[in-house]
Amino acid sequence: MLRARTTRSGLQRQENNARMKNQRTLSVLRAVLAGLALTVLGTAVADEGGRETVAGSASTNATLISSEQVEPQDSWFKLDALDLNVYGFSYHPDRETVHRLNLDNEVNPGLGLHYEFSDTERGTTFAEIGAYQDSGSNSAKFAALGYQFKLAKRWRIGGALAIVHSRTYNEGVAFVAMIPLITYDMGRVKLNATYLPKLGHHNEIAAFGFYISIPFGQFAR
Repeated sequence: MLRARTTRSGLQRQENNARMKNQRTLSVLRAVLAGLALTVLGTAVADEGGRETVAGSASTNATLISSEQVEPQDSWFKLDALDLNVYGFSYHPDRETVHRLNLDNEVNPGLGLHYEFSDTERGTTFAEIGAYQDSGSNSAKFAALGYQFKLAKRWRIGGALAIVHSRTYNEGVAFVAMIPLITYDMGRVKLNATYLPKLGHHNEIAAFGFYISIPFGQFAR
């Protein structure tokens, strides 16, 4: 009897131990499966986030590159501000003196460049360089810096401070003079008139000069 009870008790313990082991094993398996599931889910989320980040970064980079390509680069030089000056004709009011001094050449071919540094509603600041055949049939070279006020829509009036060199003027020594200038802007062509006053021995005769300016910008459009 005692042996039978002892045997049954031992069997029950073994069964209980086996059940506990099985439960522990199941718990461990569940924990492992849960860990794997969380790892897979985290990896998927990370991959998706990485794709979005890469896509967003690529999109941003593409936008930046596109912006850099589309946006024009700033430049100090503007073709629209450059004109070609084509000289020209002149007229001398003192006809007798110009004939006597042999300074009566009134066909004055030459070329020059006119560049506007600023163009506002009020006026323009500009620089010019050029060369032409002057009243004494010598080559006159000059450089000037000036300003013109805008009058109405097409008229401009002002002047320039110029340095001039020619054998005809000031015994061949370069000199500085203030030259008045008036312009009528027709769009494709500008008509210019200037006045070279009598300046003692620097310039023995007064003269009006006439020339045209052709904007370079119209050829770039």
